[in-house]
Amino acid sequence: MKKKIISIFICLCMFLNGCYNYNDINKVLFVTTVALDVDANNEPIMYVETFKPYRSSTAGSEKGEKIIYKGEAKTLLENFRSMGQSASYKLNGTQNKAIIFSEKAAEYGIDNFIDLFDRDQEFLVREYVAVYEGDIENLFKLKIKSEEYIGIFLVDLLDNIGTASRSIRLSMNDYLNKRIEPGKTCVMTVINSDCTQMEDMIRINGGAIIKNSKMVDRLPELDSQGYNFLMNNVESGTLEVTNPEDDNKFVTLEILKSKTKSKLYFDEDVLKLKKIINVKATFAEAQKSITLTNKQEVEKISQGAEKNIVISCKDVFDKYKNKNLDIFEVESEFNRKYPHKSYKNILKNTELEIEVNVSVEGSSNKFNFTE
Repeated sequence: MKKKIISIFICLCMFLNGCYNYNDINKVLFVTTVALDVDANNEPIMYVETFKPYRSSTAGSEKGEKIIYKGEAKTLLENFRSMGQSASYKLNGTQNKAIIFSEKAAEYGIDNFIDLFDRDQEFLVREYVAVYEGDIENLFKLKIKSEEYIGIFLVDLLDNIGTASRSIRLSMNDYLNKRIEPGKTCVMTVINSDCTQMEDMIRINGGAIIKNSKMVDRLPELDSQGYNFLMNNVESGTLEVTNPEDDNKFVTLEILKSKTKSKLYFDEDVLKLKKIINVKATFAEAQKSITLTNKQEVEKISQGAEKNIVISCKDVFDKYKNKNLDIFEVESEFNRKYPHKSYKNILKNTELEIEVNVSVEGSSNKFNFTE
C-alpha cells in the first residue's frame, strides 16, 4: 500500500506543474490594459499595454519593461494573433486590469467587443471597464509619474473611489449582468486626461450611460453624487452646506458612512419608489466661524445637508426619467418584487419619495471656530 502511495506521489510531482516558474515568466508578456477603438469602417483597433518581466542578474532583483502593441483587424482575436507576429512572446491576459473603450467604440456598440473577454479563460471578469474621452492613442502617451502602467493606475484610482462620492465605477462582471437585466441600462466610468494638474494625470469624470450595449448619454459629474446616493454607492466623500452663521460661506461635512434602502410599492395604482438614505458624517471644515456647541446650528447644518441630498437625488431621477433611461434599475426591482404583474412604462410611471437622515458629529478634538 505504501509503495502504491509513493508511486502516485512521484507521478504527481512529475506531471503536475505549478502556475509559473522563472523560466516561464521570462517568456510571457502580461497584458495590463486593453483599449478599443474603431476605424471609419467600424472595424476594431486594439491597443494592448503589456508588462515584459525579466530577472536581473542581481540576486532577488525583478525588473520589467512596458510595451504597447497596436492591432487592426476584423475581430479582437485576430488582433491578438496579429500582435503575436510582432511580440517576442505570447500575450497573456490573466493579469489584465482594465478594458477601456473610446467614445466612438462605445457609441458603435460594446456588444461587438466583449464576447472574447467573457469567453476566453485567461481574462477575468473582475477587471474594470471604462470609456475614455479623447483620442485613445494619446492615453498611452501620458507619462504618469505615480504609476507607469495605465491599467494598474486605473485600478488604484477606482479603488480609491471612497474619497469621492461623485465617482462611478463598474467591473466587467457587473456590466455583463446589467446588460441582460430588464432595462438593459447601466452607467460606466468615464475617464479623461486631467489638464488641471501639474503633471500628466487621469481623472474620473462622471459616467457614460449604456443602453442596449451602446453609449446613448452622459452622466455629468455634477449629477453623480445624487445617482450614487440613490444606488447605495456612497462609501465616503464630502457634503458642502451653507454656513448657518454666514449665508455666503460654507461648511464641509465628511461622510463616514452611508446606507440607502429601497422600497417599491403601489399606492392606489401609482407605483412609488421610496429611498431611505441614512448618512453619518463628521464636521470637517468651516469658512469664517462656526459654533458646534450650539445645538441649533448643528441642527441647521444637518437639515441643510438633508435638503441638498434630496434636491440632488430628485434632480437626477427626474432628468433621466424624462429621457426614459432606467439607470436606477427600477424595472429590475419591479420584476423581482412583482414577477407576475404586467405594468407598462415602469420608469415613467414611477414616483420617487426620498427620506434622508443626516447625523452630524463634531470633530474629534475641536468644536468651535471663530474669526
